[in-house]
Amino acid sequence: MRHLLTPRYVFDAATDITPAFLLEHGIRGCLIDLDGTLVSRHQPTGNDHLVQWLDSLRAAGIRPMLLSNNNGNRVRIFAESIGVEWQGRALKPLARGFRQGAARLGLPFSQIAVIGDQIYTDTLGGNRLGALTCYVETIDRGDFWIGARYHLLESAFIRRARRRNEHGN
Repeated sequence: MRHLLTPRYVFDAATDITPAFLLEHGIRGCLIDLDGTLVSRHQPTGNDHLVQWLDSLRAAGIRPMLLSNNNGNRVRIFAESIGVEWQGRALKPLARGFRQGAARLGLPFSQIAVIGDQIYTDTLGGNRLGALTCYVETIDRGDFWIGARYHLLESAFIRRARRRNEHGN
């Protein structure tokens, strides 16, 4: 089970994941979490920096799509503000939402990166289905419950992934 909870790669922010990195790993599409991953859960729309990053993915032939457990209205409004496809109420880590996202992208999981800030939803679900998992540090670090979750439940898996990345494994 430990290997399912360890992300393949760890990044400080989603926008640190370059199109070149994704293409090097055979990635043609991304299923990207919303709250805590792209913006704070309190931010209703995207920003120019985020749109530029998404445009760089598309220019490289990589299709981004939001995959969120949040309600459809929240995800729809945000997705429309940045011009991407979306899937709300994904029920991550269950396979259904991931499979629906992959079907909409028209790609096998071997060509999909799952990008998110939660080990027990994004990483677990992506690893179970054979996607490339990219954990990003949550934007909402100051939130008490998110900080507690990170320190008590997720930090060991993140440290393990960072060590593996440093050693090129």
